[in-house]
Amino acid sequence: MNDERLGTEIEKLRTTLRILRGENGCPWDRARTAGEMISHLIEEAYELLQAEAAGDLGHIEEELGDVLFLIVFIHELMLERRGAPLSSIVEAAHGKIVSRHPHVFGGTSASDETQSQAEWDRMKREERRARAAGPETILSSVPSGLPPLRRALAVQKKAAAAGFDWPDHRGVIDKLGEEAAELADAVDAGERDHVREEIGDLLFTVVNVARYLDIDCESALEQSTAKFIRRFDEIEERAAAGGTPLPTLTLEQMESLWQSAKGKGGK
Repeated sequence: MNDERLGTEIEKLRTTLRILRGENGCPWDRARTAGEMISHLIEEAYELLQAEAAGDLGHIEEELGDVLFLIVFIHELMLERRGAPLSSIVEAAHGKIVSRHPHVFGGTSASDETQSQAEWDRMKREERRARAAGPETILSSVPSGLPPLRRALAVQKKAAAAGFDWPDHRGVIDKLGEEAAELADAVDAGERDHVREEIGDLLFTVVNVARYLDIDCESALEQSTAKFIRRFDEIEERAAAGGTPLPTLTLEQMESLWQSAKGKGGK
């Protein structure tokens, strides 16, 4: 559906931003830098992800609006330094999307998602090779500044797209048990650096299990964290109702309340 109002609304937003950034505008907005606003964009992207996980369409649209606002804000800061117009940026992005889908708009083919991803990565490497002076590798395109879980996932996806992947889910799950056993051995040995290494390996493998089973690891972790909070709040409320502050209970008493909270609906 063509949204004829989009250009008008973006220009109205720009006018507001220029007032805010102007001499008599908002001191906070005038002091902002592109780096700061990009950091805000990352935060808002996570809020958008959380809204999507909650399945609230109204909240998703609100957070999407916040992300769009920050994109326009960042572009406005670029324009102040004689950056390219937004239309040129969108045109370049569109061209890149077309060029990275030769299996749709070109002469190659892809019969499934894996082949489609491989074509995308191949075209992306060719673009980077054309720009860079140094050698381009399969994993060098993964940004080093990604959050650790996201970076691990990106690395694993690219390795899998190149054919370096488990033949079935049993192998990667068995690897998880292997890494857990290695962590236990390292803890028993009392070697702190080795423990740190094995914890990293275990986390990396957990992310790989989630990737292989097509589960978003961050969303899954957020769901489990929220579940823990609900259960912990429940045992705190039960302890308070019994006239005993939670920190004064024994571990056995806390565990009894915890099991009771788990049994209450199972979530």
